[in-house]
Amino acid sequence: MHKNKLQIGVIGDSKIRNDLEYDIAYEIGQEIAHSDAILICGGRGGVMSAAIKGAYDANGISVGILPAGVEDEETSPYLTVKIPTYLQWGRNPIIVLAADGVIALGGNVGTLSELSYAVLYNRPIVCITAIEGWSQEIGDRGSLHNPPVPNQILCAETGSEAVKKIKNAILSTK
Repeated sequence: MHKNKLQIGVIGDSKIRNDLEYDIAYEIGQEIAHSDAILICGGRGGVMSAAIKGAYDANGISVGILPAGVEDEETSPYLTVKIPTYLQWGRNPIIVLAADGVIALGGNVGTLSELSYAVLYNRPIVCITAIEGWSQEIGDRGSLHNPPVPNQILCAETGSEAVKKIKNAILSTK
């Protein structure tokens, strides 16, 4: 019997800030794979690459919504599916729309745009607050709206906690 798999977006820093960030991203990828869900991301370096490697090592499926073509040297070799868009930053809403929910780790302005799209398209969000960046700032704030909307953003400290929370949030909206 065929069942639909959850598709979990992973967004964040394009360059890893420290070992803790790599470890959390890798754990997120492993936990998504162990959950029999599909990892959706931008398919390149940093948080994306670490999460993809975690999913790969756990025999999971990862899909990269690439900013350019598959020949891009920063494209992770561990991706299961590579989708070239040639849209650069214009791919960000596609990542969010392809996901049932999003986990953010660190992040700069690209991550902030993806978080905004997640709010606009009513995707559940879990922000990792253990790493500096937009995930910490938005997670601590609890909302992207002004004034803040209560309980809009869930927070986690670890990869396994984030995956558990995003799965529960997705399943509660279906």
